[in-house]
Amino acid sequence: MGGVTGARTRSDEAIEPVELDLSLMVGHLLRACQQLHLAIWSDNFPGGLTSPQFAVLHTLALEGPLNQTTLRSRARLDRSSAADVVRRLVARRLVSQVKDPADARRRVVRLTNAGRAVHAEGTARAQRVNEAMLAGFTEAERTQVVEVLQSLLHHHRGLLDYQED
Repeated sequence: MGGVTGARTRSDEAIEPVELDLSLMVGHLLRACQQLHLAIWSDNFPGGLTSPQFAVLHTLALEGPLNQTTLRSRARLDRSSAADVVRRLVARRLVSQVKDPADARRRVVRLTNAGRAVHAEGTARAQRVNEAMLAGFTEAERTQVVEVLQSLLHHHRGLLDYQED
């Protein structure tokens, strides 16, 4: 007797509909906005540089060499994404990694000359992406969108495992 035991489903019971409007769900809206951002980004960066890769280059351009943990936090990347982004940038020779002289267990990530050039050229493109995302908004609305998103991230900062400064 090879029957299945455990939880049973009853096909004769109606499933109660759940009142849920996806257009009011923050996660759904953020995912759709991320899809929009990716489409606009791809149009502006035909060479394949991704937004997270640009964030790493930009962070290094502003702050100089950083250990990977600090870099991940400052660029707002999760652990697995950060390691993959750095690996891909190393493969493209846009960044290099060396052992941290202060702690041999850590790696310091540095921008290469090629990375500096890609960052410099990409800055105007990134600004165009931002302008395209906010097209049609007044200055006050643009400020409000950014402030609300920053506030959302700040409110939940503990969930993202970023180092606090």
